[in-house]
Amino acid sequence: MRLLRCWLIGILLAPGTGWAEWLHDQQDIMGTEVTVTVWHDQAAAGKEAIAAVMADMRRIDATYSPYIESSELARLNATAAQQPVPISAEFSYLIERSLHYSRLSGGAFDITFASLGWFYDYRGKKKPDAEQRKNLLPAINYKFLTLDPVRHTLAFAHPNVRIDLGGIAKGYAVDRAVEILRRYGITHASVSAGGDSRLLGDRRGRPWLIGIKNPRQRGADDREVVLTMPLSDVAVSTSGDYERFFIDEKTGERVHHIINPKTGRSADSVISVTILGPQGTDTDALSTTLFVLGVEQGLALLEGLPGFDAVIIDAAGKVHYSPGLQPPSP
Repeated sequence: MRLLRCWLIGILLAPGTGWAEWLHDQQDIMGTEVTVTVWHDQAAAGKEAIAAVMADMRRIDATYSPYIESSELARLNATAAQQPVPISAEFSYLIERSLHYSRLSGGAFDITFASLGWFYDYRGKKKPDAEQRKNLLPAINYKFLTLDPVRHTLAFAHPNVRIDLGGIAKGYAVDRAVEILRRYGITHASVSAGGDSRLLGDRRGRPWLIGIKNPRQRGADDREVVLTMPLSDVAVSTSGDYERFFIDEKTGERVHHIINPKTGRSADSVISVTILGPQGTDTDALSTTLFVLGVEQGLALLEGLPGFDAVIIDAAGKVHYSPGLQPPSP
């Protein structure tokens, strides 16, 4: 069960409007639920726009999934340690943005985490053994990535390097979705891909309501939220330790997919991070970054990034806010 995610709570129409003009679709893509909701006064055009978004989501998945052998990313992982590999301009952009956040965070965000992270199996409840950790942890270092942004080539400077764009690709995908919807003349929409969302405009005169759920809520009641925010024209990304994880039966440790690049183990000082900002590419990368950095270092980093805000729930369940989201004093 997904214990924490961004929820689009209700789609309320402005007075005098009809349901026919709100169009909605949901599909399983990129290993998650992709949901698109748009307002359009012509149903056929609105459905065409949604179909275009879904097609682009599938293209991104086919290009950057490390689990699809024919993907551009999988082929890169197979050969980039031997020689520079030509990559698309789009791929080059994603690598450049990833390296930007690696440098900004001192390596807390690092797509080479996959050098060891590839050997975690959350469904099979398996994690790397001691020998794998010894051999592969040294390969986690973004400085081993040699990008030529002009020729669009990428090479690995260590034989065991492997990359994974899971911390940035879905945010990029929702950004692309908004670009597509705008080309169709749509000005009111929401797009989500798992924990990454983009809101285009408002709900025709009312804000979208985004709720952050309690990540440790148990039982049948699935409605408790830590915070509900009225929002419009914003990207929202949530990273949590609840989506892909298992409990180690020997140690009781929660083993999840957000890996601390310095240790090669699941980051454990917080349990969820939600970032608000202008672009999903950035909020996606930052939610992972702050999850690894923890509350104090994460909020300190965010102070130097105007236009971004955060809600962090630490391992003890305490909620922390960036200054722009501080609730009013009682």
